[in-house]
Amino acid sequence: MNIFSLSIRCLARKKVRTILLFCIVFLASGFIYAGWSCRSASVQTQTEGKRAIGASFRLEENEANRHVRSSEALKKIGDNANGSADGTHVEQLESGDWMIWHDNSFETLQMDDILTLASQDGIAEYNITTVNTVVNAVNFMRIEDPDVEQSDGNWVSLRGNLEMRLDMDVQSGNIEVREGRMIAEDDKDVCVISRELADLNGLKLGDTLGFNERSEAETATVCQAEIIGIYETIYKMTPVMYGDSYRSENVIFTDLRFPEKAEGHKDDPLYQYATFWVDNVDEYDTIKEQMKQADIDWNRYDFLDNTGMSDTVASNFGDLETMSTIILVLVICSSVVILFLVCLFWLGSRVHEIGVFLAMGKRKSMIVMQMLLEGVLVGSIAFLLATFCAPAISENVADYLVGYELEQQETEKNAEQGVKLYLEDDTEVVGVQVAVTGEVILLSVCSVLGIIVAAVLFSCVSVAVKKPQEILSRMS
Repeated sequence: MNIFSLSIRCLARKKVRTILLFCIVFLASGFIYAGWSCRSASVQTQTEGKRAIGASFRLEENEANRHVRSSEALKKIGDNANGSADGTHVEQLESGDWMIWHDNSFETLQMDDILTLASQDGIAEYNITTVNTVVNAVNFMRIEDPDVEQSDGNWVSLRGNLEMRLDMDVQSGNIEVREGRMIAEDDKDVCVISRELADLNGLKLGDTLGFNERSEAETATVCQAEIIGIYETIYKMTPVMYGDSYRSENVIFTDLRFPEKAEGHKDDPLYQYATFWVDNVDEYDTIKEQMKQADIDWNRYDFLDNTGMSDTVASNFGDLETMSTIILVLVICSSVVILFLVCLFWLGSRVHEIGVFLAMGKRKSMIVMQMLLEGVLVGSIAFLLATFCAPAISENVADYLVGYELEQQETEKNAEQGVKLYLEDDTEVVGVQVAVTGEVILLSVCSVLGIIVAAVLFSCVSVAVKKPQEILSRMS
């Protein structure tokens, strides 16, 4: 009888042992599949995460170019002279000191340049955000820290957006509009205020707030804005400067052109950021290079990959590879140990069988080969069934790992920065499309085979080192 037939007969005769071996190898194979699949899915998952949040570019002022333009304007005005040039102004004060300042036209992003970039192929939508503009609150009170002596007036910050839903603090989840609605592109003279301001002043939707220039609060023209929304602060917005004028509760969102009017600079806007979202994240790099060819004054701007949020999620998913590796190591090591102990126990119960084989003149190497073949035969059937279950097992494991990583990262980020990782309600970031590829199957085959071989060979050391007489003596 050849070794193959003998192995099958032994497996059929010892059904309990065979079933136990089958279950161990099946479970190990399923988790090994999951480990290798998650490792191969990590890059793909990062791409899905960027697509869900939205890859974008941000246009902002280049500080070095700002200094160059300021120096050129001062040369045009001349030394020790009052005057203005290109949005730069010089004035000698009564004290003899010289004051230099820049108006909004000098500081702002140019609307023509923004529209040029927004019209590029591949751009799905864009947003423009003004600088936080400090103005005087005319007919309501701001939120103040009672323990701090106030050196300014009843001032608040206005932030204009082309589309409020695309504002960075809305996108990051720092605020949520709980009453009314957000500001849209077609709105005019409207605002969205914080819950704290509304409660302090007894304000509601439809009420009108008044604002004017803070330096001429008594005489400046008052601009009115209707409240169309009330937001709640989930995580405090990072203030751009110190003081209660910039605290989260005192930030009032408006339509894009309202801040310049309330500040007393009508038709002189100050746009701080322009953000552009790509339509197809897979063409992100191509669109970026295409936009850089646009006919605008690039020296004036910094063009940034505005993927802070995407990178956060990507890093979460990047940890999936590490987690998957840990799972693989734990499963392989624990499987080897468990199978080793099981095989060791079985060898103790097969002393009579081994002794008979030795008495028949069978070599110990052939006995070990038979046991190894028994393990491989059962393992092959278990592995084959695990292959059919692998996609479901892998996807569930990957979903759990990604969810756990996102939760951990969000908790850490909230604790450290007070910023929430925000995802649209209708977006499933994980989208773990775990594919059991040929490479994954090959790696899993090698892993499972290695486990079986290692466990059987280690357990058979006791047989290999003993002399035939010792084994035969134990039969009695």
